[in-house]
Amino acid sequence: MDERSTYYIAAAALLMLTAIPSVVVWLCSLRLARRRGDPARTWLIYYKIAYAFFCLSILFIFCNYLLAVLDRQLVGLDSSAVSNFQNAQIQVGILSSFFDELSVVGMLLALLSLGQASNLIHTGQVSSANRFTQWGAWGIAGLLAALNIVTFGLAEWQYSDDGRFFGPTQLQNLRRITFTMLVVQMAFNAFILIKAIMVAAQTRIEPHLSMATRYLIVCCVLMLVKTCYNVGYYADYVPLGDSETGQKRPLAYIAILDVVFNSWPAFISLIILFVLGAKKRQDGSVWSAPDPMQTAEVAGTPLNMHEMPSQQASWGYGYADQTHQQVPQGWHNQHQQPASPVMLPAYSRPQELPTQQHTGSYGSQFRHELPAVQYEKGPQIGTTGPPPKRQP
Repeated sequence: MDERSTYYIAAAALLMLTAIPSVVVWLCSLRLARRRGDPARTWLIYYKIAYAFFCLSILFIFCNYLLAVLDRQLVGLDSSAVSNFQNAQIQVGILSSFFDELSVVGMLLALLSLGQASNLIHTGQVSSANRFTQWGAWGIAGLLAALNIVTFGLAEWQYSDDGRFFGPTQLQNLRRITFTMLVVQMAFNAFILIKAIMVAAQTRIEPHLSMATRYLIVCCVLMLVKTCYNVGYYADYVPLGDSETGQKRPLAYIAILDVVFNSWPAFISLIILFVLGAKKRQDGSVWSAPDPMQTAEVAGTPLNMHEMPSQQASWGYGYADQTHQQVPQGWHNQHQQPASPVMLPAYSRPQELPTQQHTGSYGSQFRHELPAVQYEKGPQIGTTGPPPKRQP
């Protein structure tokens, strides 16, 4: 077994250790981290969508490395078997990159919405500036999603074209669109980090928001590590101009660095947000409406089933008033106790795909390009040119 296969196996093992808890925590978040109709918890919608895309991307990246190892170890296969391995690996690489970019967009929206929620709790209203910021964020998220779809389509075109129409011009356009998407992601992430710091400074007098703002800043920093790594990687290994000379080939250990700096920051951020979303208001989570049980305790109202006041809870459970007659205090005493309300039961890569002549090994990012310059097998980017023709 060569050095690259060893690193690929290690990267696949790390991804498996990441994928299993990711799926488990996502399933738990569906039950424990719920919005409950609270406008300050809208960020959970973006969070769960981003988490689902992240789980899909991790699974596809794991399969990508697994196919890379098998392709390097299974020697002596006929051309049809080699072609099948290449086709499977290319498609897995395209899908993993596509879902990874969608998860980044969802995470950035979730972080921005969490900062807006903290500001809403602090001021009690949504300011025009925050509303304008939210609209701008949706516009940027739509732009990133559109760029991701375009690069996905170009990658599929490059894969299926066999070099007939997808020439050097289309390849250069694919690279530039991908790099533009990465730079926009990084700039958007930096803007969200600045907003998070501003929100933390404005809400420092609110003790119950200190934990949420700290978690928010940590997640923004982690996501900035991921987006900066992607931009630096692409700028270092992928030529954006017309010249293909001087292109560097990633070293074998890049597979491990890719897991550490590309997958783990997003995974840690998702776990932190799950912890915050599962907490109750009294534990430091973000809620704009108080818990009705706590409200009753503060008001001095007895907290039993037959003495709960009539109210509508912030997360949708309703309590209705209904009178009932108390048991007479004596055999001859017909005096009835005052009626009290009864609670009714509430059951009702980015985008570039390097290929080689003997293999289709691709890393977890920048997999949407099928260049013609042939290198030794490896899942990283860095090869260039139009795709090779398949053997019949």
